[in-house]
Amino acid sequence: MDLDRYSPQMLSVMRIVCGLAYLYCSLPALMQPPSLDHPTHMLLYWVSRWVQILAGSLIVVGLFTRLAALFLSINFFVMYPYWYQPGLNWPSVEATGFTLASVVCMYLVTAGAGRWSLDAVRTSLRDTLARR
Repeated sequence: MDLDRYSPQMLSVMRIVCGLAYLYCSLPALMQPPSLDHPTHMLLYWVSRWVQILAGSLIVVGLFTRLAALFLSINFFVMYPYWYQPGLNWPSVEATGFTLASVVCMYLVTAGAGRWSLDAVRTSLRDTLARR
């Protein structure tokens, strides 16, 4: 059985599920923000959440997937120690989840969006127009 032929479709499924997971974790945090005393902390919190929501939305539909995944990966690597582990007590359950999310994002940066994406439609359209 040749499973390699399903790789582009499974990449798309992984991308969609990961994007939905990012949205599922980020949207409720906007509804109940933490009470932060320092204005800089609050600004970083809101910027981080909006990056997760916007990049997660782009990843779900597969538009500018590589760039969105890069921003998410950087966001996870920078914000995790700042928000969730101020003492950097590694490893923890949260650290494992954030590390996995960063690795998945870096995979999407290198692999792209897969067959079922707006990036694939853009590429196909660009190739069609280039042939004319």
